[in-house]
Amino acid sequence: MRRFAMAVATYAGCGLFAQICAWLGFLPPWLPTWWCVGAAVVNTLFYLAIRSGYNLRLRDPSMTELQLVASMVAVMVLVYHADAARGALLMLFPVPLLFGVLRLRLLQMLRVGLVAVAGYAVVIVVLLVREPQRIELNLELVNLLSLSAVMVFVALMCAYISRVRVELSRSLAKIEDMAQMDALTGVFNRRHLDATLLLELQRWGRRSRSGLVLCMVDVDHFKQINDTYGHAVGDDVLVAVAQALGTSIRANDYLARFGGEEFVILLDMSSAEDWLTVCERARRQIEVLQIAAIDNTPVRISMGVALCAHGDTAATLLERADKALYRAKAEGRNCIRVAPESTAITAS
Repeated sequence: MRRFAMAVATYAGCGLFAQICAWLGFLPPWLPTWWCVGAAVVNTLFYLAIRSGYNLRLRDPSMTELQLVASMVAVMVLVYHADAARGALLMLFPVPLLFGVLRLRLLQMLRVGLVAVAGYAVVIVVLLVREPQRIELNLELVNLLSLSAVMVFVALMCAYISRVRVELSRSLAKIEDMAQMDALTGVFNRRHLDATLLLELQRWGRRSRSGLVLCMVDVDHFKQINDTYGHAVGDDVLVAVAQALGTSIRANDYLARFGGEEFVILLDMSSAEDWLTVCERARRQIEVLQIAAIDNTPVRISMGVALCAHGDTAATLLERADKALYRAKAEGRNCIRVAPESTAITAS
C-alpha cells in the first residue's frame, strides 16, 4: 500500500505537469482532465484488488509489473498528443522503472522497458499513417533510439539495485537472527526471551491462549563440570542439554537460554497433566544423555515451574519460577518443583 500511495502521488505529479503543458499550448486543453480521470479509474481498480485480497491470488501480489505497464500506457497517451513537446515527455518513461527497484528482477525490468519502446514505436507508426504532418520521422527515430538506450540502461541499473536490496535484506535478516539467537547453543537468547514473554503475557491476558507455563531449567553441578573438565567441555554440555531440551518439547513450545547454565521453556497449556508430561519428558531426556567429553558422567537438571496467574508480569513470573527452582535445588536436585503461589500440584 505504501508503494501504491507513492504511485498515486506520481500520477498526480504527472497530471499537474500535463496541465502545465496544456496551458503552454503543447497539449490539447481537454487532455489533462480526461487523463487524470483515466488514471484515477485504473488506480481505483488496483486499490480494490489490494483491499479485497484478490491480488493474493496472483503470482506477484504486489502487481508491480502490471502497474508499471499501465503507467507506460498512460505516458504513451501524453506522448501521442504532445507534438513539439514529445521529446520532453519521453523523459517520463524511465520514471515508472524506478518503482521496479523495490520488486522486479532484470527480466521483468527489461519487459517493462520493452513496452515503453514498443509503445513509442506504435505512436510513431500511428502518427505517420494518420497524421503525417504532425511528425518529423528522422527526429522521432532519433528519439526512439535514445529512448531504447536509456530504458536499457535504467533497467540494468534498477535491476542491479534491486538485487543489492535483496542481498541487504537477507543480510539484515541474518543479523536479526544472530541478535536473537544464543551463539553457543543455537536457541533463543535472553533478549528474545524478554520480548517473547511480554507478547505471550499479552496473549494470555486476551485469552488468546489457554494457559501460560514458565519452566526455569538449571543444569545440576555445572560448576563442578567446568572445574573438572574445563570450560570448553562445559560448553559442549550446554549445547547437548539445549539440543535435548529442544527435542523433548513440542513444536509450538519455546526454548531460550536465560544465562549461564539456565534455560527457560514456555508452554501453552493449562492442565497440570499436560505441562508436567512435557517437563518430565525433558528431565528424563537429559538424564539419559551420553556425553563422551565427561566420560559419560550423568547430567541432571532441576526445574522450577510457574503457572501464569492474574496480576503476573514478566518479572513476577520469572521470579516465581526462580524460587521454585531454588526449592528443587534445595530438595535434592534432578526434580521438578512448582511455585507455591500456583494452585497446581507439586511433582518430583
